[in-house]
Amino acid sequence: MYQFVISQAFQTFDKLWQRVVSAPSDIALFISNLEIIEQKILYPRYQKFIQEYQPLLNSLRPEENKIVQELEQYGVSITNLEELAIPLSDRFFSAAQKISEELKHNAELPLYKGKHTLTANAEQIMRYPELFLWGADAKLLRIVEGYLKLPAGYDGLSYYYSPPDSLESGPRKWHRDKEDWQMIKIGVYINDVDEDGGPFECVTPAANEVLVKSLHSDYLRKYKTAFHQEIESMLPEHMLNNWYKSCVGKVGTVIFVDTARYFHRGKPPTKFGRSAIFFGYCSRRPRHPFFCGRSPLSKAELRYMASLLPEDVRDSVTWRDRLQGLSKWIPKNRLKV
Repeated sequence: MYQFVISQAFQTFDKLWQRVVSAPSDIALFISNLEIIEQKILYPRYQKFIQEYQPLLNSLRPEENKIVQELEQYGVSITNLEELAIPLSDRFFSAAQKISEELKHNAELPLYKGKHTLTANAEQIMRYPELFLWGADAKLLRIVEGYLKLPAGYDGLSYYYSPPDSLESGPRKWHRDKEDWQMIKIGVYINDVDEDGGPFECVTPAANEVLVKSLHSDYLRKYKTAFHQEIESMLPEHMLNNWYKSCVGKVGTVIFVDTARYFHRGKPPTKFGRSAIFFGYCSRRPRHPFFCGRSPLSKAELRYMASLLPEDVRDSVTWRDRLQGLSKWIPKNRLKV
């Protein structure tokens, strides 16, 4: 009981601290999303970056281009570790399984009672650098670049364990990510995930268009998170039977998805826990850089990880060091979904 009270007090203080340090980035988010700023300054500048980078785009292999085309058409593409054939995936997956067991154990402790999601910390990720390095593979970066049409910035990884508690909270509510105009997250399932195990879900392009139009005119609602029933109430009746894709899959399933353009969530697990790693990618000039860098690694730890990579991909990790203007000085937003 004592541990539980301490835990609740710590969580309350943590939320207050997150709100205070996130105030500058929340103000910057509001200003940058004013229609005159977004449409007259930021979006044209983004389009100019894309046009200037076209001659520098890498050529894609057929299997890479297939993923990019599916992302462009559906917002999501599903494959698996074996088909991707990223070097040293066996070491990556072995390390992922070890952390999965640690998080499952932690979920049973009184300290974490009531938490809808447990995440790996910096110490765990640094203990197994192969987890971070897998996400910086040149093949993955080519796919990301092919979709974004801009140099890829690797924003690190988040390792989630979701216990089967049926809670619709945090990242289990429908939402869009704020980091960039377009971005990619790559999710890897560390265990089998069926409908009762909290699959990743993404709305269809048709449903997404309806939702974005209904929310876009109101900044306060533009990045709102919503319960499942709230989303259904925004959609026309003819869409209600087929408005999202549920990404069930076996262990080793890999999901590519644009989480900035498309509403998505982790479905609340009801019978089985879900262990999954999500790798984040944006452009190196993201729309809202103060919402990037959500991984638990410090700048020093990121630079160490970058030093372990081939020289030609290091810039994908250290891109924050080259930010300019106000973007360089606005503190990172700490509020969690």
